[in-house]
Amino acid sequence: MPDWKVQIKNYFVFSKTESRGIFILLSILFLLIIINFLLPWLITSDNIDFSEFEKEIEQLKEGKSSNVVAIDKESAKLDENINYPERLKPFMFDPNGLPSEDWKKLGLEDWQIKVIKNYEAKGGVFRDKDDLAGIYSISEEEFRILEPFISIKGNWNEPGEKIDTPLEIKPSEFDPNTLGREKWLEMGLKENVVTAILNYREKGGKFNVKQDLKKIYTLSEKEYLALEPFIMIAEVAPPDVKVIEKIIVGLNDADTLDLQQLTGIGPSFAKRIVKYRDLLGGFYAKEQLMEVYGMDSIKYVAIKDYVTVDPSLVRKMNINTISIKEMIKHPYFEFYIAKSILNYRNEIGKYIDIAQIKEAKLIYDQLFTKIEPYLTIK
Repeated sequence: MPDWKVQIKNYFVFSKTESRGIFILLSILFLLIIINFLLPWLITSDNIDFSEFEKEIEQLKEGKSSNVVAIDKESAKLDENINYPERLKPFMFDPNGLPSEDWKKLGLEDWQIKVIKNYEAKGGVFRDKDDLAGIYSISEEEFRILEPFISIKGNWNEPGEKIDTPLEIKPSEFDPNTLGREKWLEMGLKENVVTAILNYREKGGKFNVKQDLKKIYTLSEKEYLALEPFIMIAEVAPPDVKVIEKIIVGLNDADTLDLQQLTGIGPSFAKRIVKYRDLLGGFYAKEQLMEVYGMDSIKYVAIKDYVTVDPSLVRKMNINTISIKEMIKHPYFEFYIAKSILNYRNEIGKYIDIAQIKEAKLIYDQLFTKIEPYLTIK
């Protein structure tokens, strides 16, 4: 057999694994073809009837739509610059008790209407236009579009209670902090309003300025405006101010209880101050408090005027007799500083003046000023 025929034959010869793979691929391909062919019969699309919608469009064109009340642009304050979303179809409405069907006619979606109805079910009332803006399901843009068409009828006091009767307030000068129930009622306020005021006072509430009367949620804006000119709040004498004696704490003889009288110093911090004072041998300057662990400038400024320091109470070290082991117990004396001072003492035999330690190695002026209060030659 010619070579080219052998090559062609070998090209179409597959192993057992390759044959199985080709079979699986062909099966999948065949299955996809069948599914694609049956798909139109498996999925049915709902036929949408646009006839009603088209009918409404025609009515809108003719100015005869039943869903939209024909109103004068000027009286409804229409903004010609607003591009109304297609789903919003605003018309004059009172949001209080508006049926769900009418909310739908306005163009709101079901979930938005559900939020409004839940608000009403819990006693919510739309007393003014801005109350609708407080419904989180109404976006700012939607409220801006609907606002000119909101027409709230009647006065609203308590949730669910609508008052259409004219406001009859007969005020006279009064102090809301002392006025009794009968006087409130004589001025024309309703029982529920008076009860709310008295409950507020019984719980410790005070009317310090006229506007505080607005805290009574059952009092309407119109009622407040009628009462405001007659509100006369008596000046309340300030309580007796107790003169607090200035407390001064001596840092070198105070215990932890004394220190806790200082602003911002608690038990643990007081112990920390006493512990550091004992290590030092006493404070010779109040500024040394800044070396106490945890002390900051804010806390220091708060207490610095209430502490004093008695340098005579500082415990001193005799540099002519002290050992290096005893000296390094002090926070200011590192090993090499202490060793330098004692080595120089060995050279000269004995210190006759504390200032002589400045001749020792490693002792500089700033360090000498810091450690000198703790040294003595006696």
